[in-house]
Amino acid sequence: MSRTSGEHRFTGDLAQEYELITLAYPDFEAFQHQMIEGIDFSSAGTDRDVPFHLLEIGTGDGFTTTRLVQAMLEAPGAGLITSIDNDPNQLHKAQEHLREATKGGHVHLRESDALAYLQDSPDESFDVVATAFTLHNLEAGYRREVERQIFRILRPGGLFTNADKYAPRGQEQFDALAYQIERFFQAFVPRGKLEILQKWVLHNISDQSPRYAMFADETVSHLEAIGFKGVEISHRSHMQAVLRARVP
Repeated sequence: MSRTSGEHRFTGDLAQEYELITLAYPDFEAFQHQMIEGIDFSSAGTDRDVPFHLLEIGTGDGFTTTRLVQAMLEAPGAGLITSIDNDPNQLHKAQEHLREATKGGHVHLRESDALAYLQDSPDESFDVVATAFTLHNLEAGYRREVERQIFRILRPGGLFTNADKYAPRGQEQFDALAYQIERFFQAFVPRGKLEILQKWVLHNISDQSPRYAMFADETVSHLEAIGFKGVEISHRSHMQAVLRARVP
């Protein structure tokens, strides 16, 4: 399998106006908070041979990264967040949002393909792997290899958590997709954003195609087969849900 996904799904208007996504997801921040609150940063303050280290896959414009840094700094002790993204334009935006955190050495931003970075990382080198609205953009086979590599690089007791589109099955999947498309119309039509509306609708339909669809039940089975324990998907809201899984 190639070390790179070979594709950037956020280009042109989708990349330039990515922040408009919050118009169609009014609970966007609360949803990501539900993912972050499941991370125990307190181990950053314990006496240990290696520092607490969190890997974020998919920096984007730094929205989630900023909140991860805030949560880590509110915990006792110190730690490090490494955040990777394969889009230099998005990383540039993130650098602006995270200027103080990068100066303080709390976060390192890296331009890299997800699988390539994971494969180059040593075994048991991270305490947490966190990601939000990124993995559903990966082709299914590539994503499964990413999940296998996440298991390998997590330390014993480590956490993998993801706030993302975990599709249900059957009619519920299509109801959730219809709901999301309706939200895009409600958000973009009054603002005259018809061209970007078309692109986001097509993007969301593509998300549920056989190439990309990330089904909840299939994901749980795959993670358990890899060796993860306590795999759970919670906080479902239509298509969105939060996944948590641990390395024994």
